[in-house]
Amino acid sequence: MLISSIFIRLFCLMLLLFSFTKVSSAEERLTIDPKMFDSTQTGRIILVTYADSHINRISVGTIAQQYYRRRGEYDSSTWGKRIASDIESEYRLKILSQWPIKEIGEHCVVYWVSEIHSLDDVISILSKDVRIGNVQSMNTFNVMASRFSDTYYRLQSNIQGMNLDKIHDHATGKDVSIAIIDTGVDFKHPDLDGQIQIHKNFVSLKSSDSSSDNHGTAVAGVIAAKANNGKGIVGIAPDSRIASLKACWELKAGSMDAICNSFTLALAINTAIEMKVNVLNLSLTGPYDPLLARLIQKAVHEGIIVIASEAEKQNSQSGFPAQQPGVIGVRSINRNSIYSIVTNDDTFSVSAPGEEILTTLPNGAYDFVSGNSLATAHVSGLTALLLQKNSNLSNQEIFNFLVKANEPSFYKVFFKKAKNTVALSKNNDQSVTH
Repeated sequence: MLISSIFIRLFCLMLLLFSFTKVSSAEERLTIDPKMFDSTQTGRIILVTYADSHINRISVGTIAQQYYRRRGEYDSSTWGKRIASDIESEYRLKILSQWPIKEIGEHCVVYWVSEIHSLDDVISILSKDVRIGNVQSMNTFNVMASRFSDTYYRLQSNIQGMNLDKIHDHATGKDVSIAIIDTGVDFKHPDLDGQIQIHKNFVSLKSSDSSSDNHGTAVAGVIAAKANNGKGIVGIAPDSRIASLKACWELKAGSMDAICNSFTLALAINTAIEMKVNVLNLSLTGPYDPLLARLIQKAVHEGIIVIASEAEKQNSQSGFPAQQPGVIGVRSINRNSIYSIVTNDDTFSVSAPGEEILTTLPNGAYDFVSGNSLATAHVSGLTALLLQKNSNLSNQEIFNFLVKANEPSFYKVFFKKAKNTVALSKNNDQSVTH
């Protein structure tokens, strides 16, 4: 009798574990229709979001109803899926993908709108549906760089004036985490091998090979290329912990040009927030995006230093997210200095070296790359150095340090004890232009 009881309990336990494994495996999948990455279909795609209080918890069954477990990374609630299906049916749309944006408590559904319907009309009608919190078109974002071919120029001019060798005696970015949301990174590059702790691909249907990820590899090299390894270049923060979150894909083979969209960027930013990174590097620009704005606002609220490329020309199709409150926007200059201005109380603008920057490219290559993307990476690296000295610095205090970064004595900031860092940054407030 005792043996039978034990056998029954073991069988039930194994059945429960099997069911957990099966559910866990299924819930991790993110289904994406290939239309998502078809540039000819971008104008037919919309994103719908609505608050979902069921996202983070799900009952495990009748054995112990009082216990709950967190859902998988992409597992949506039954309620959220039902609403998505109802909207699809009622408005004659097609679901391309859906997922729970846990960090802001919303369910996101990507729909394709048939050519027989006007996209503007559909958005207008959906915006009046009481179940929907926000509806928007799918936006496209461009990474910010252009390639130069002067392969004989071997000096990293962007770091010569800042006495990086002296700074590295005191700070190398150790234990500071940076999420690079971009194309992927060639983590097998000799100067990046072992430097990328995490790499996730949110565009695997469109681009699965990191050996062609030119832009992200160039950005990663500026930030984290190995130091003192007898080859290549040195990154500004070589001991920082890099997470490569691939949300962009190249437009053509071998090109620095790449694009991302609202959906892929939302996936990546949400992941960066969940990972609790210290710095978020966004070397890209595009139109204002309500969904991404909410996620970036959450990131800033969580204390993440968000650094983004400014647009070459400000218009309705560019300037975001650099102009988002709390974000440090970066523009390239062609001399080896940094100067900073602030346009209002919560918008920061920084200029940094970004012209003819020698950096890493896929397949073990190096070349000179220019653009706001490289300047943004420069500032992200500097931010990691400052955060190593004091992890509690705010974006305002980081900005105040960057105001002084072009001064010959800037490197002495890193000689000071961490407890003096904030006080020093506050003394810099008077130098900020409002």
